[in-house]
Amino acid sequence: MSRVLVVDDCPQARNSVRRALESAGFDVEEQAAGEAALAAVEPVPPDLMLLAIGLPDVSGFEVLARLRRASALPVIVLSRRATEQDRVLAFELGADDYVVKPFLERELPARIRAVVRRSAGPAGPPAALVFGPLEIRIAEREVLLSGTVVKTTPREFDLLATLASAPRKVHTKAELLERVWDSADDWQDPATVTEHIRRLRRKIEVDPNQPRWLVTARGVGYRFEPWR
Repeated sequence: MSRVLVVDDCPQARNSVRRALESAGFDVEEQAAGEAALAAVEPVPPDLMLLAIGLPDVSGFEVLARLRRASALPVIVLSRRATEQDRVLAFELGADDYVVKPFLERELPARIRAVVRRSAGPAGPPAALVFGPLEIRIAEREVLLSGTVVKTTPREFDLLATLASAPRKVHTKAELLERVWDSADDWQDPATVTEHIRRLRRKIEVDPNQPRWLVTARGVGYRFEPWR
């Protein structure tokens, strides 16, 4: 049974989350403030933290930033704030997912299970990453769309696989230059990433101008959105 720490200063919100999670088989603990939540994860960490942004002592963003200095504990931000700025900041600080209230009763447990599975890590490299009609075959270095092979360059494949391997995580252009090109933005133009994203969108998106998978985090970078 997975143990979830719910951090929210609203008793009604905590009760609502508790009911949804306990009915799905989770063991639930609660904290109403950020400092108490940080102290609670030290002795025996839970399997996942559900974290509100508006807390009475320190913000959820501060809790997340401090937690990430010493822990890889999975964190899902649960908030009524649905702006792109809040989402991007949460992912930049290390959130594993972002759920907007009100949530569907079956959605939250499903999101938690998915994050816990990902955080546990596979026994070895995945054979393929599959998102509906899009399949990324790691070993074969192939991309298929509705069963048809999509021709990609080595850099395009590495870029797509890097983004898809961490769904919803925002990657800056500098990070992608380092991971995919083994480069740095002080001597290679970040527009290189932009151009490769543009080419990939033309190859895998139904409408490259309104991408389903390769989404821009404005002013920051890109993320792979599997449920968009």
